Amino acid sequence: MDKGGISHSVMLMYTPTRFMYEAQINRMGTLPNDPVKRETIERETKDLVVQRMIINNEWACEEIKKDPRLLAFAGLDPVYMSEETLIKEIDDKASKGCKGVKIVPLALGIYGNDKRLWPVYEKISRLGIPMLSQAGGGPGEESGKDAWGRPKYFADALRDFPDLKLILAHLGHGYNDDMFELCSKFSNLYTDISGQLNNLDEPGGRQSEELVEFIRRCGVEQVLWGTNFPMNDPVLYSKLTDTLSLTSHEKELISNKNAKRVIGIN
Repeated sequence: MDKGGISHSVMLMYTPTRFMYEAQINRMGTLPNDPVKRETIERETKDLVVQRMIINNEWACEEIKKDPRLLAFAGLDPVYMSEETLIKEIDDKASKGCKGVKIVPLALGIYGNDKRLWPVYEKISRLGIPMLSQAGGGPGEESGKDAWGRPKYFADALRDFPDLKLILAHLGHGYNDDMFELCSKFSNLYTDISGQLNNLDEPGGRQSEELVEFIRRCGVEQVLWGTNFPMNDPVLYSKLTDTLSLTSHEKELISNKNAKRVIGIN
């Protein structure tokens, strides 16, 4: 952070609950034929991985106490968590300093219009904290369906919850038209450049001018800076951002002011 001139880092708490559940079930081998016993094992295993997610969120709350430069978004699983557990977890982690919540549709196997997310949207809208979601490609495409993280599926939530602050990561990761349309319709929708500066201006990578055009078309006020560390190098991302043909005002918005406004950083 010091080398890259980065004042704050957001820890996005991702616990791969579905994959952990499936791995645990597979380790058990054949489940009982008795439906009651099978249901009990499945429920207990889901409860176990949900507890792991909560423990990881608790860890993040302890870490942000140690250094004010660290911020945290609590991970949520609307598939395995009951509505009561979701609301309780949001309230608890917000009270302990979390600045938002995080979901990964490609890991959850749901779209952004899944009604199990509605209690989450309603709750965070009232609290005034944002949700960041993985966006773009994922396993959904392999089965001939849209990617789980396809941006267009969040349109219903943005319409139903006008106070919702939603960040769709990675500039929509391949769904350009979705992002342009959503950003033009909803001023409460944001995106970030995480994972989008890899191989910049190299063969197969994004070209600088195309990236600048993309950002401006989404709306500079709706774009946040990010890296997706540890997959990407924050110092390199900081240097590459400086090379983009954005104005100093635009760079300040993306790198600083937008995050302060959306996340609530002093």
